[in-house]
Amino acid sequence: MKKLLIFVFMMALLAGSANTLMAANNNKTVVGEWKYQVPTAPYGYEKGVVVISEKDGELTGEVKLDGGYKMELKKVTFTDNTLKFGLYVDYEYVSVTSTIDGKKMAGTVNSSEGTMKLTAEKIK
Repeated sequence: MKKLLIFVFMMALLAGSANTLMAANNNKTVVGEWKYQVPTAPYGYEKGVVVISEKDGELTGEVKLDGGYKMELKKVTFTDNTLKFGLYVDYEYVSVTSTIDGKKMAGTVNSSEGTMKLTAEKIK
């Protein structure tokens, strides 16, 4: 019985480690700098760079606008090639959902002004 408990414990530990490693490898796909365009966004917000990084196994990031202004990303997740995050733009919470295909990203930005199309290409 003792051997069975040790075996079950070891298998659970290995399964948890495998999930952590898979998530870390999966995150490498999205980590980096993405040059984005949202043609219908208000002037000044229509292009810039989304920077995704990983800290302690969690995704973080920021949006850098061409004018130098930066906005911190919130609730960054990447699962099944789908990147989701939110950010505050002029005190309004905006959500982004996009699909990653190699070095291309395509998705939508949802704000009080409606849904806008987003495209991006990985630059680093």
